[in-house]
Amino acid sequence: MRSLLTAFILTLALSLSLQAAEFKTDFEIGTGYRVDDLDWNIAGNVEGRNPNVLSEYTWRDVETFQAGGGLRVSMNETLCLRASLAYGWVFDGKNQDSDFAGDDRTQEFSRSNNSADDGSTLDGTIGFGYQFKAGRFLWIPMVGYSYSEQRLTLKEGYQTVSVPVPGATPPPLGPIQGLDSSYDTTWEGPWIGFDLFFQARERLILFGIFEFHWADYEAQANLNLRNDLAHPRSFKHEADAKGVTVIAGASYALKGPWSLALTGRYENWWTDGGIDRAYYANGNTVETRLNEVNWDSFSVMLSLTYRFGF
Repeated sequence: MRSLLTAFILTLALSLSLQAAEFKTDFEIGTGYRVDDLDWNIAGNVEGRNPNVLSEYTWRDVETFQAGGGLRVSMNETLCLRASLAYGWVFDGKNQDSDFAGDDRTQEFSRSNNSADDGSTLDGTIGFGYQFKAGRFLWIPMVGYSYSEQRLTLKEGYQTVSVPVPGATPPPLGPIQGLDSSYDTTWEGPWIGFDLFFQARERLILFGIFEFHWADYEAQANLNLRNDLAHPRSFKHEADAKGVTVIAGASYALKGPWSLALTGRYENWWTDGGIDRAYYANGNTVETRLNEVNWDSFSVMLSLTYRFGF
């Protein structure tokens, strides 16, 4: 992540220093609303059995206030560079943690419903492309690299299902005192895609962006009430992932070099099967199969852009 942030800062500094006529740099800053869903589940062993879904965590309607900035540099109206960085503050959300004794999510013996109204998000990307212009259309095939992370939480828990199982003491039904657990994710890797712009009116530009991503997925959790597990790292997830990003919006030119844009963004990410590695307080490590991780995100941003070289 540090290398991506460094590249973003260096790119910004370079673009601001380039004032030759063949360079045009759009710098934008904006804010908006975002909502995410994320879920994962593991099996009882590394073969994916006993049972095939042992534990499942689900976050729904994780709402975030998001702010960020970006830039787009056009060189001689042929080469193009774009980069962006955004940070979000989670203010609402809900989580469910379920455990099963039978295959296909049967014989549920534990379930808690928890608040997820804290945490954060961070997203950064950088890409390069070559511009093709045809009439009022501008098409830019792109390649790039992206990084995303989420800090998800479990707080204010309530035990809603508790059934005795051999070898374990069932938790009591009702409020869960002192719950303050976390699940931190990272998605990092290359992407390919394209940017498309259409000059609809003299001051109005419609645009769309498509990206297909390949990523390394890693996550680390701290289950603060599990005394048998280590802290602050109770378990770790690793898997190969893929994702799709679709962006659509409109930009309206204001007076001089200023413009205003409204942008909608949808992301869908998923992993292949991977590894769940649990770290115990006694020093032991146990691995099982991470079946899947799924992440969906939708955001709306309002941004103000200033063009250098106007």
